[in-house]
Amino acid sequence: MTRDQMTRLARQPKCPRCDFDKTGGAALCSSCRAKLPEQMRRGLEAVEHYDESTVRRAILAAANYFKVKYQSVRDFGGGRKR
Repeated sequence: MTRDQMTRLARQPKCPRCDFDKTGGAALCSSCRAKLPEQMRRGLEAVEHYDESTVRRAILAAANYFKVKYQSVRDFGGGRKR
């Protein structure tokens, strides 16, 4: 992830995980960030001020968290297929 990609991610008007508007400078919208544990939220807020590796690790950790957390829902036929 380059500095330009991080800047573009921070300015993106929509959350990549859902269709809600994002808060300024964050990688996910506030409702998606609220579903994460507190230690995972810090790397997804104000992404322009962190280095690339920190943001990359935070985004991958959040994606893995959502995948594992909601896998049981998908196993039983619920939720949206991604």
